[in-house]
Amino acid sequence: MRLKKTLSFLAMIFSGLAFSLEIYRPENYGHMNDIPCLLEITDMDGNDASDKIISLNMSWYYDMQTKPHWTHNYYKGCFRGGSVLHLEMMEGTYLISVRTPVEMQDGMILENDGEWISNSFEYKTGSPALKVIFVSPTANQNGFYTGGWHVDYRAPKFFKYTKPYRTR
Repeated sequence: MRLKKTLSFLAMIFSGLAFSLEIYRPENYGHMNDIPCLLEITDMDGNDASDKIISLNMSWYYDMQTKPHWTHNYYKGCFRGGSVLHLEMMEGTYLISVRTPVEMQDGMILENDGEWISNSFEYKTGSPALKVIFVSPTANQNGFYTGGWHVDYRAPKFFKYTKPYRTR
């Protein structure tokens, strides 16, 4: 069965039907690094599209700098600050978002005491310019975390640590 799946995967890559995307969650300050995000991928109608994922691996950003290789298998859909998800998907248009349920927030008390939810980012496979997207926590205008996530194609600003995405 594993051989059949591997051959199917290789056939898709060589026929141009598999597309790569990296989802990068840069390091944040302090405890925010340890709060996990859960990845959600849906089609344009909002239906679960996890069956369109061919492969999914995670690595830590620093591992990629010093010895480029994937160090971890994807674990229950979670990724933390300083990690990169390597995603291979079938051709299509998808909505990518992240969330953190209350039970995974590790007791952080912020403005949003419910589930932390991101915006939905539209990803079209095969886009020549888009190979990486970024996930950042949200903050108010004073820079305090508000309890949410922002997914974008632009890298967040950086000063010692990644600055959170400021809501207006």
